Amino acid sequence: MLPANERLRKSSVFQRAYTGRKNVNTRLVTLYVVPRAKSERKAPGAKQTFNAERMPFVGFVAAKKVLKSAVARNRVKRRVREAYRLLTRSLRDGHSDTAQAAGEKTVQNTAICTETKTETTTETKSKPESAGKAHYKLGQWYVLVFVLHAAALDASWAEILKAVDECLSKAEHKYGVIRGGEPGGKPRE
Repeated sequence: MLPANERLRKSSVFQRAYTGRKNVNTRLVTLYVVPRAKSERKAPGAKQTFNAERMPFVGFVAAKKVLKSAVARNRVKRRVREAYRLLTRSLRDGHSDTAQAAGEKTVQNTAICTETKTETTTETKSKPESAGKAHYKLGQWYVLVFVLHAAALDASWAEILKAVDECLSKAEHKYGVIRGGEPGGKPRE
């Protein structure tokens, strides 16, 4: 479960994310992002501290129209929420290697991410391709909304973890502040 100060609860903020139309897609998930206002971002000359970056508000949506069963919707949301939590845990804990925690440590609550015993042994060993390499700059986002597709119901834990990682990376590349550049702009060389 995400900390209370990171959970997105207001429907007006969900609507703001949808109307902003800044989204990236994978087969399993669509991620909508709302960048922070320039005044809220950290100043370029400011001292780098681990707690200086605020984590964005995060919401997970599984539409009733797409996933009919409430049990299925909640299970998929729990799995995607856990994947996000694992990929961003080291930022929350104050470490510099972001996705490394997802690759090195296994999921404690295997009931969330697997349904059978045989899947548990193979899926806890899996890690995203970018484990140890990725560094998400989550402080640049005000809101992240993950909209889940029907294909996420049948996806393995490794596929969900990869989809969440891919969405965060794509969003940063497409809409984020890249190496000191402007949002959505080209990186400085």
